[in-house]
Amino acid sequence: MEATRKEQIILHPPSLKEGLTKEDVNIRKQLNYVNKTAKGSSKTVLGIILTNIFTFFNIVNISIAAMLISIQSYKHLFFMIIITLNTVIGIFQEIKAKKTIDRLSLISNPKALVLREGEKEEIAIDEVVLNDLIFLKIGNQIIADCIVREGFVEVDESLLTGESDPIGKQKGDKLLSGSYVVSGNCLAEAVKVGKDAYVESLTKKAKQYKKPNSDLIKSLKIIITTIGIFIIPVGIGLFFVQYNQGINYPTAIEKTAGAMIGMMPSGLFLLTSVALAVGVIRLAQNNTLVQELYCIETLARVDTLCLDKTGTITDGTMEVKETIFLSEDKKYHPDKIIPHLMAYLEDNNQTSLALVEKFGISKRPRKANKVVSFSSQRKYTAVEFNQLGTFALGAPEFILWQGNYLDIKKEVEKEARKGYRVLLLAHSEEALTNEKLPKMTPLAFVLLEDTVRNDAIATIEYFNTHNVDVRVISGDNALTVSQIAKRAGVPNADKYISLENLDDKEVVESASKYQIFGRVSPEQKKLLIQALKASGKTVAMTGDGVNDILALKEADASIALASGSEAARNASHLVLLDSNFSSMPKVVGEGRRVINNIQRVATLFLTKTIFSVLLTMVAFFVTKEYPISPVQLFLIDFLVIGMPSFLISLQVNNEQIKGRFLSNVMKKALPGALTVAFQTLIIYFLKTKLNMTDAESSTLIVISATFTGFVVLYRVIQPLTTYKRILLFVTLLLFIAAIVFIPTVFNFNPLFKFYLSTKNNDFNQLGVELFLLLIVMVQSAPLLITFFVKLPSWIARGVKAAIMKLSGV
Repeated sequence: MEATRKEQIILHPPSLKEGLTKEDVNIRKQLNYVNKTAKGSSKTVLGIILTNIFTFFNIVNISIAAMLISIQSYKHLFFMIIITLNTVIGIFQEIKAKKTIDRLSLISNPKALVLREGEKEEIAIDEVVLNDLIFLKIGNQIIADCIVREGFVEVDESLLTGESDPIGKQKGDKLLSGSYVVSGNCLAEAVKVGKDAYVESLTKKAKQYKKPNSDLIKSLKIIITTIGIFIIPVGIGLFFVQYNQGINYPTAIEKTAGAMIGMMPSGLFLLTSVALAVGVIRLAQNNTLVQELYCIETLARVDTLCLDKTGTITDGTMEVKETIFLSEDKKYHPDKIIPHLMAYLEDNNQTSLALVEKFGISKRPRKANKVVSFSSQRKYTAVEFNQLGTFALGAPEFILWQGNYLDIKKEVEKEARKGYRVLLLAHSEEALTNEKLPKMTPLAFVLLEDTVRNDAIATIEYFNTHNVDVRVISGDNALTVSQIAKRAGVPNADKYISLENLDDKEVVESASKYQIFGRVSPEQKKLLIQALKASGKTVAMTGDGVNDILALKEADASIALASGSEAARNASHLVLLDSNFSSMPKVVGEGRRVINNIQRVATLFLTKTIFSVLLTMVAFFVTKEYPISPVQLFLIDFLVIGMPSFLISLQVNNEQIKGRFLSNVMKKALPGALTVAFQTLIIYFLKTKLNMTDAESSTLIVISATFTGFVVLYRVIQPLTTYKRILLFVTLLLFIAAIVFIPTVFNFNPLFKFYLSTKNNDFNQLGVELFLLLIVMVQSAPLLITFFVKLPSWIARGVKAAIMKLSGV
């Protein structure tokens, strides 16, 4: 039955006056003859909720909470407040980002104008069905394989083939999906839709999604893997070490929980997702659709940006710059002749629009005997006027086909080297013969040039000043591209090469030698990207066509223009919805904000992680007891890490990213962690001498560790602004208030006697000696951190000096 219906659909095309009926459309929808293709869908709301809740660290935290509940140690569950807040904020921001992306994706969907039941109807392209009659005009992308039924168009198939020359299509000719109409208009019938369309056969590989090469992802995975392998066996071992030492079961559970919670930077991963999600929302507000969260980071690290000419440097339009007379006889002045020519031409391509803009259209044109329209094959247009003869306008070598082109060839090439497109206006007293030109006499050159985008110069200047190497890769003439790139401010634009007829080895060798590449095929684009990456560069690629997909997939970060093909958009990490190249600095700036700020907050998280690991090692091999309980970590988690991290992650930060994420963070986190470990050893060393109780030593360790954390925070948020000063002052003030007025809530011994007069005396006030020791620990923290920061360079200099001394240098 289905096969019979299919035959009927194919054998009974629609009426050119009526188009398909509603019944016809419904039948095709039932048989799935619809212009829909498989697309990767974004995560569902449920998926976002589940992935944020059931993380490795959340599961470990929930397990720890269950153990604490089992011993009725509810006071130590404060850490779950931080975990819950982080999770809720992460879910909220990711759902908000999802909704923003979904809304923008819907807005960016193009429409198709079809004929149904005798009426024109605008529908979404995925609503087009087999045999729909589609109206096509200049600028339209062909969204299904079609056959021209009425009219004439010229199409640009460069998105499919890389060839930029327009191809004429008349009644009965095929139109391939993915190409664009550059002149004319027609009524076309969709003969292949959805997965059967030509463009789909070229883009199946594009839908095999490839994540960006993110250093942040790699670093977070290393942290997760390392802590994941380490934390559970260490936690079990620490429990038994303490239990076997005579510490009672509930206390051993509490101390072990404190160690495990301290070692987990669980908020870091959620905060990273939140910062990236906020970046997605901010970019969406600037018409930039982020399709992969971590591409923001990759773009921030880009040091080489590969651009196409059209759509990035130029806006796709042309402008008449100059007219050069070739004849002393001014009888046929271009200002007088060209308006009459334009009155008879139906072309609406960019060249024609530029000529109309400059010369206008005659309202009372001279009578024409014959008109020869422009085509990509003949490369000229001609009109035979009554009593005036024949005038032609187009490519000089095609108009002067009878041999006199050599007379002006040098002049044509001279202007072409300046980046101009050279048109020749010529005349003959003779008539046209079967659309063939008679021998023509040159009258004037009309020089056109691509219009450089208003924002291109400023945008390229931005990348130049931010140490991003800009290269131009185009299918057009290398000399022309070079001249345009020079006008736009691309450095070294005179270093250009045509890749036409070069083998793969020569293409790879040219990648590092030249700045401008012309006549580049799709495969060669991919080779150039591979070669640049192989030389150690982080490469971003902009593209708009199917022919760009191989390069887009190969690039570290890929950016598509919304005005280009759907295939290119699907293959890219990021889409500029307004096809506006000036959005790129905002994208890079947002990436730098996110990554620089995540590096800052990661320093806070990993400082706590590292000192918790070091204190666990001290407990294993020296003290046999972990000094910190979960509730004592709350103030560090909330005031030193949680609140500052969230607020810092949203701050503007456009500093250039240098070095690798993990090494940058470890260099900043280690000095603070080593300071805490060193101070802890000193306190344990003095514990017996000063007759400290476990509660007193724990109080000293945690308070000094928290102040050390504030010193790390101070160093991390440099340079200081009013906002950052207020943040530091408020959090420090809250901490001091907590340890002065409600110390026992967090298992601290009171610092002052007045607290004991109104509270249950479960904790002893710190004695004068211990209070002074605490002051020394607090004051020594900045000095110790500075010492541990400089220690590696001192050691390196000492080793170097020793080697030089031994070698007798």
